[in-house]
Amino acid sequence: MLADDLGSDFYLEDIENGLIKNMLKEFYSAGKESRSRVAAMLQVGFLTVRYRQLKEAMVKRNAVMDSNLISDGIMANLIHDRGEMDNASFNIYMTLNQEMQGNVNGMPWNGFPDLIVYLDIDPEHEIESIQSRGREMEDIRKDPELVNYYHSVNKAYKDWYEGFHQATVLKIDRETYDFVANDNDRNAVLDMVEQKLVELGCLTQNEFNAIRAKREGVKNVF
Repeated sequence: MLADDLGSDFYLEDIENGLIKNMLKEFYSAGKESRSRVAAMLQVGFLTVRYRQLKEAMVKRNAVMDSNLISDGIMANLIHDRGEMDNASFNIYMTLNQEMQGNVNGMPWNGFPDLIVYLDIDPEHEIESIQSRGREMEDIRKDPELVNYYHSVNKAYKDWYEGFHQATVLKIDRETYDFVANDNDRNAVLDMVEQKLVELGCLTQNEFNAIRAKREGVKNVF
């Protein structure tokens, strides 16, 4: 949605990637036991794929990524805190994550995105959104214990938001803005994000005005 509006390249989480696909299914296959068994290597897999995407994205103007190395670190920390990744694996993972972030320092990024958009959502509504993706491995009807796991993910990101100050973060309240189903909410969110890009010098005011005029002149295209 945002990348289309900006005319930018975008990078989505690639769960079909060979490094990830089978391990992700295994991760969800048997609750805590399977998460503990494959969590460390799965997180390294996600990190590797994300880093490849980042190396491409960082040389393109206003590229959009649906996640980043920071988010990968949040998930690894959560899994470790839940007792599903041992200390040695966690320490190796975080060292690798930090080395990767450091490797993009000044190329041209400072190791962090120009703008992070944080979608704040009620835990129960987050579960509804996850279930709507239709992925069998994420189905809480097959594994009710996933509810607790999803709630812990939601809390981990809320806690991260409260304590993160190293880069600009724009918080979008998903309880207020249904940008998936409501055109007005979608336009409002796009305006907020793009205006913030103007403030950060990533987009000119004239570019923003042209993008908004084009978007508001086309209805029901999403």
